[in-house]
Amino acid sequence: MKINKRKCRAYAVPDRKLSSANGILHAKQINYIVTAAVKTIAHHRTLVLYIYPREQAVRGDYKPLWTMFHTKDDFLTLERKEDGSTAWRTASFDRLDCSSYDFSSQCAFYSNLDGKRVQRYFHADTDGFLALTAAQDAILERRRKERQITREKAVIARIEGIPALPHGLKSWIKSVMPAYFFYDYKREKEVTGICSACSHEITLSDIKQGSKAICPHCRHELIAKPRSRRGSNMYDRETFEVIQNMGDGRLVVRIIKAYYSYRADIPEIDIYENARQFIWRDSDGEICTEHYYYSCNSGIITNWKKGERPVYFMYQYHFEGDTCGHLYTKNLPKVFLGTPWQYCNIADFYHHFHEHMQALPFLREYLQHPRLEHLCKMGFYNIVSDLAYHSDGKILDETQNRTHKILGIAAEDVDFLRGLDVDLAVLKTFQSYADIKDRQQLLVWQLANDVKHNILPILKYITVHKLIRYTERQFLPQRSRKGRYGCTYYQKMQDIVTDYRDYLEMCDGLDYDLKNTFVLYPKNLWESHDRVQKRFKIKESTQLMQDFKAAVQDVKERMAFEAGGMKIVVPVTPRELEAEGNALHHCVGRGSYADRVAKKECMILFVRKCNEIDKPYYTVEIRGQEVIQVRGIGNCAATPEVQSFIDAFQRQVLQGVADNAA
Repeated sequence: MKINKRKCRAYAVPDRKLSSANGILHAKQINYIVTAAVKTIAHHRTLVLYIYPREQAVRGDYKPLWTMFHTKDDFLTLERKEDGSTAWRTASFDRLDCSSYDFSSQCAFYSNLDGKRVQRYFHADTDGFLALTAAQDAILERRRKERQITREKAVIARIEGIPALPHGLKSWIKSVMPAYFFYDYKREKEVTGICSACSHEITLSDIKQGSKAICPHCRHELIAKPRSRRGSNMYDRETFEVIQNMGDGRLVVRIIKAYYSYRADIPEIDIYENARQFIWRDSDGEICTEHYYYSCNSGIITNWKKGERPVYFMYQYHFEGDTCGHLYTKNLPKVFLGTPWQYCNIADFYHHFHEHMQALPFLREYLQHPRLEHLCKMGFYNIVSDLAYHSDGKILDETQNRTHKILGIAAEDVDFLRGLDVDLAVLKTFQSYADIKDRQQLLVWQLANDVKHNILPILKYITVHKLIRYTERQFLPQRSRKGRYGCTYYQKMQDIVTDYRDYLEMCDGLDYDLKNTFVLYPKNLWESHDRVQKRFKIKESTQLMQDFKAAVQDVKERMAFEAGGMKIVVPVTPRELEAEGNALHHCVGRGSYADRVAKKECMILFVRKCNEIDKPYYTVEIRGQEVIQVRGIGNCAATPEVQSFIDAFQRQVLQGVADNAA
């Protein structure tokens, strides 16, 4: 029964007063003094504890800081704040002072009678504080269990009604788990041993460690293993998934774990359910999921917990937390009947790959992608895998009904791509080849040589057939040649393609005749690429020089300014920026400032002393009519004198330029 707070307030201040003559007030080893009284409050026998700060009591303030009311099954504390207001707290006695690690050790009863009063109230033979904390711990534990039971009842309500596992599940698990032929090693052609799948003694010939054979009794595939290689405790473990219909619109994916432990020839088998995942579509059309996991010996009325299983480290494999496994498919037609997944072909998807999968994401994405079922039926399993697990499928047109329109390709390419079983990344690449004649040949060559980039820029100059022929002729001799530092020229076909793309674009930039086969197909791509690159850099430098001079010429006269023994100097060439940066050890000569000036994105100016006009002093960056930064040697900030000069320059020159422009 809850404590009546209103009634308790009448007993917040004790009837008895502390005596300043009591020696406990002067015991400096304690911080708090406790008095106790037993009152009848709201028809309940209640223990009332008054806790005083000792130093406060020494000063003559006998108002308790905390007044704790304690019944047999509840406790509550009224705390007095510095401003005189009060507040209720539910903390236990040991937690009243949050800054104290062991609050009880800092407390003492005002008199022996107070301690005995607490002992009698709890019918305890121990110290009063121990009796108090033990009683409160018991109350807190009872509350915790009540909360846990409430949570577990909610879990039971959500997971009740789950049908029994399929009858053939254990035999199916047995067929999936690996089986062994255990034998004693002998140098004989025929060896007798035990099949771990059916427990029969069988004889096999031409057996060696790790070889595979078929058991003549159970027809299970066996792995040959000498008993001497088995060790003391060899084991196999696997994860399995079973989908079932809850009958209320929900599907449940049940995660089953199987352990096969081989201490002898016949395994000790442990199969148990590990987790449950629910999925359904609500009345608003939203797809909802819930996760539950089994935690052994952790519950009161059930060991099932809501949520995903916690793991110690998310980037390390955790078998118990793994929900990816083999899918039991024999019951699926009946399970999906009458549900939104009635035509879901997750079984076909699983049997195509026949490897571990997560069923829940597939079921969720099946409802979100209306063409997933169609693509699965048409055999595009890798695209279906991407839709279910990796991608949002934006490159697909799921408003269409025809396969080629869904994929965004020509109708004649459907069978070709299905034969390759392409994924979404390859499909996106192929979609960009829509206008290319030999696109199928090109894609096959790309996949065979792991070429992913820089194809389309080359095809502006040559055909697919000539691209393939030229790159292959270059790749074979160049892959064995080594450069100056011992590395091979081209390790992959992608390296050839990238260099060839760069070569053609640089030739185009140099206005070479790209219809000339001598230019288009250089005998040695590596050497030709480097030679053209040098010429291209010269052209770029020439163009940069011209643009830089033109940009500077526009502002040179307007930027003239001199004051306080300092002067603004306008650089004329990019070389001057480089020299300035090297002299002052900052980045103006190493970055892209020359390019920015040439493009008129900013202006770089030099601040020089009038008596040392050729010696770098400070560098200024201007953008528009605003000074962005002023840097000196070592990238230091402007001194007060330089800053005053810059402020005057901005007022008299830059602001004047802005006014004239306006």
